[in-house]
Amino acid sequence: MRSDRLLISAGGVCLLVGASTALAGSSSFPLATVGLLTLGAVLLVIGLERARSRSDVPRDPARGERLARIAFTIDAVLGLAALTAAVFVAVGDARGHAVFHLLTGVIGLGLFAGLASRWHPVPGSGVALFRGMVLTLLALAAFGSFVESLGGAGYDAANDARRLTLLASLHPVGVPFGGFVMTGIPIGIVTAILVLIAHVMHREQPQPS
Repeated sequence: MRSDRLLISAGGVCLLVGASTALAGSSSFPLATVGLLTLGAVLLVIGLERARSRSDVPRDPARGERLARIAFTIDAVLGLAALTAAVFVAVGDARGHAVFHLLTGVIGLGLFAGLASRWHPVPGSGVALFRGMVLTLLALAAFGSFVESLGGAGYDAANDARRLTLLASLHPVGVPFGGFVMTGIPIGIVTAILVLIAHVMHREQPQPS
């Protein structure tokens, strides 16, 4: 239990430091910022999943699926709002900025939906714990990307008169989620490929008569 708290604390600190350097606009060590965000995301999710797995509360597989549906719904609504802002609000350079983050969020949400609906390991197993970690990373990656997309839609350096301060203020809110994007999407892609391969191999195996 103590190790779980240490992982959560260390992840939180890394995310805060990484987000602070990103918000400060420091370009001296961009890889260090990305590394801190990524490491913080991994440590935080692992710590949370380990703490959840050690809980004495009886496991309810249906509860996990309900949480997945809730997370998908929240991200989907946010993504729709980001799409609307990118199409009807963003101008100039802001549109490209908003669309970039929007596409990243769509990839994360698509991976989340695919894995959540098609991948159902034995509850309580190590694979189930890994599934929870991957889905958490993807949900947070999609959330952060859509928030950044909304913020990006309100900002255009070449058109200061059209800058929407309230909307643009959302961009820094999404920056701390960069670690989840950098970590969750690559892990999600690799996991999706492995799950697909396993699914195809299972289908090709002869069924007992």
